[in-house]
Amino acid sequence: MKPRSIIVATLAITAIAIGTWTSYRIMMPPPSPRTATVLPAAGELPDFSLLDHDGNSIGPGIFAGQWDLVFFGFTHCPDICPLTLQLLASARQQLAEAGQQPLPRIVLVSVDPERDTPDIMGQYVRYFGTETLGITGELDEIRKLTKGLGIYFEKAGSDPDDYSVDHSAVVLLIDPLGRLHALFGAPHDASNYVHDLPIIMQAAKFPVAEAPLVASGIEIARPTPESKMAAGYLALRNNSQDSITITDVTSPNYASVEMHETIIEDGVSRMRPVDAITIPPGRVFYFKPGGKHLMLTRPVGQSASVTLEFLAGDEVALAVSVPAGD
Repeated sequence: MKPRSIIVATLAITAIAIGTWTSYRIMMPPPSPRTATVLPAAGELPDFSLLDHDGNSIGPGIFAGQWDLVFFGFTHCPDICPLTLQLLASARQQLAEAGQQPLPRIVLVSVDPERDTPDIMGQYVRYFGTETLGITGELDEIRKLTKGLGIYFEKAGSDPDDYSVDHSAVVLLIDPLGRLHALFGAPHDASNYVHDLPIIMQAAKFPVAEAPLVASGIEIARPTPESKMAAGYLALRNNSQDSITITDVTSPNYASVEMHETIIEDGVSRMRPVDAITIPPGRVFYFKPGGKHLMLTRPVGQSASVTLEFLAGDEVALAVSVPAGD
């Protein structure tokens, strides 16, 4: 066979092999989860009114906008609860190191609200990462959530000061639309989450929803630690398709929060109250030094953080918490 013929034959065989391999790859089924059970149809969450670990009132909307791994347990649990949360934190870290985006948030819902106050929940969940969320509240409201999700829990023991709580050990995966998407049964292994979560997220192809109103660059400044007044500066971005009008700002950490504007008149600096601010769609409003800002007066108690609630009429448009300034 002539050299030219040999080259042509070789190229033809190579092309056939590549085509065969490509066809094989196309016909291969997509990877499937190893242990997770993906629901045929995502389930809506029941309505509830609870508290996050900063003491803010929350409802089903707390689960919208990101993927959440939700575990039901309690802070006095000596074994399965800390082990599961540590396992989930380890899996999240491994996913981050592998470049996985988005990363799921870890959520602990207390089944022992009698002892698990928001403050205790906050101290507890911080052991497992700053992105971990703690939820507690009234027992009846917790039962609304657990009943709607098929979660079992019951107090075990008659001693009011020394008891345990039996509870389901399943981990639920909530999708960015705030719906029950999949679940992981016990026993848990971090490698299963590292394997299954990227597959589930990729198959779902849910966009991570942006919250309508987002705060950034928050600073609470006080002239001196003993001062009874503080100024608040931040940026508010309106991600919605409609204008958002902020009519009031409140904080459980201060007796009063007012929107003010600094005006220079004839060389004199004056502060004037601002009744409302309107943020057009897609725009950013700045509370900044020398302009419109927040005036916080008379601190209430001692707290490591400051919570601000921005109201649009009677509705809370945004609630944020930041470390208290020096």
